[in-house]
Amino acid sequence: MRYPAWMSVLDMQPMERSKASLSVSRLGVVRFLNARPIVAGLDALAGLSVRPAPPSDLIGLVSERAVDLALCSSVDLLTAPFDVAWLPVAPLGCDGETLTVRVFSRKPLDQVGRIHCDTDSHTSIALLRVLLAEYWKCDPELVPLGSDDDVEATLLIGDKVIGPTGDPAAWPCQVDLGEIWKQHTGLPFVFAVWMGRAEERDRIRRVGRVLDRQLRLNQHRLREIVSKEAGDHGWSRDAARDYLTRHIRYAFTDREREGLQTFLGRCVALGIVPPRDLPEPLTL
Repeated sequence: MRYPAWMSVLDMQPMERSKASLSVSRLGVVRFLNARPIVAGLDALAGLSVRPAPPSDLIGLVSERAVDLALCSSVDLLTAPFDVAWLPVAPLGCDGETLTVRVFSRKPLDQVGRIHCDTDSHTSIALLRVLLAEYWKCDPELVPLGSDDDVEATLLIGDKVIGPTGDPAAWPCQVDLGEIWKQHTGLPFVFAVWMGRAEERDRIRRVGRVLDRQLRLNQHRLREIVSKEAGDHGWSRDAARDYLTRHIRYAFTDREREGLQTFLGRCVALGIVPPRDLPEPLTL
């Protein structure tokens, strides 16, 4: 059963409530467990439709107008093939260890010649490139995961990191990129933000209010979400609860903004992305 958007947006004024359901807004969302505290329940709201996809596909869906806004990799703020509008609400971030953005290696990274990269996330690969240059001070070749069978190191993201993948006997050197970023800069890291086309600012603001309130609603029913969805994503309930409460952050404070600006600035300085002004986030 679908229920009106205002049921999770209780402090909207009546006029705002009616506007929220005038037309369907199409959202592109990440498939991973870490997005569930943001997006759980959105598919039941009148006026919204939800399309799950890998993180790296979402900016393309916005570009193709297949969705109106999406939880895109943060580096896409500087690479999107359109003028971007983005929201300072309900991001995916961390302030230290992530558990799910990790490099598995048979030897120390500064001795590795090639890293096979999970291409599901533009931001994770860009972050790896920044840290290789600045923290490990090396320049191994980065190739797509599965491009050959001789793998000495691999970057994996998301739920696929959980389970037998991380066997220490097979991968004696394991590093968490969120943890290394925090050691290197002292800042939190923002992996993904909600973004869409600049000409859709009014729609994006309107949906942003729904996202903000849905996140707050879901944080109050996190135990229910974990109980229902942890197993489907390959997690135990205890591990999922710990992950979603201690490792993944959904706030965008001044520190997250500084972390995002620092990361994007370093991507530009290293030639990972072309120079481009970061647009100001929309106000709700």
